[in-house]
Amino acid sequence: MRVEQIGDATLYCGDALEIIPALREIDLVVTDPPYMVNTKSDGMGKLSPWADICNGALWFREWFGMTRRALKSDGAMWTFLNWRSVATYQKASCDLGWPIESMLVWDKEWIGPGGDRGLRPSYELSALFPREDFHIPNRGLPDIQRAKWSAIKPNGHPAEKPETLMRWLILECSQEDAFVADWFMGSGTTGAAAISTGRRFIGIEQDERWFNIACRRIEAAQRQTDMFVQQAPRAEQQAMPL
Repeated sequence: MRVEQIGDATLYCGDALEIIPALREIDLVVTDPPYMVNTKSDGMGKLSPWADICNGALWFREWFGMTRRALKSDGAMWTFLNWRSVATYQKASCDLGWPIESMLVWDKEWIGPGGDRGLRPSYELSALFPREDFHIPNRGLPDIQRAKWSAIKPNGHPAEKPETLMRWLILECSQEDAFVADWFMGSGTTGAAAISTGRRFIGIEQDERWFNIACRRIEAAQRQTDMFVQQAPRAEQQAMPL
């Protein structure tokens, strides 16, 4: 395992299931795990995906449980998924006894590729798993959030999410100086968003290629944040006129 400390960010290159159990007092997890659900073909057609769904739910249940233990009592997790993995999430949630509180629809304002038998996709989902004392201060938030996206990913990761979307989740669901974590960091989008909003960050990524890219992105975000703090005018006490 490799560990990098970059300003307010601690980054681990390793297996999330080996690292999460040692972590505690996390305020917010915003993560985008592998969706892991597929359908197989025997040459005659598609086989039932139920076995994949159930097997995948074992893995999700494992790290969901680790996450719940790592969170503060007023913390929460947002974890991305798509419509194919909803059943896997529901089974893991029910087996663990940690219900999904809300499902956010991310409207990409862009239409993705698709075959001629179905509709072309323009959204993904994110499930909210809150601890018992968690609440969202802004009671006017809807369950649809728009963040424009396209087929071209700025940092090359095939599952990359927009930094604006991650920043919105972090700002609405945590306080400044909170500990934000991402167990499946990828190219570091959540980390860059966390640092840019004044939060501390813990990230885990198993693939060294993406880990190195995440380090560079988060280091750039930290430099920009430090520069802003240094340039901010300092308040000076003025003498009262006589």
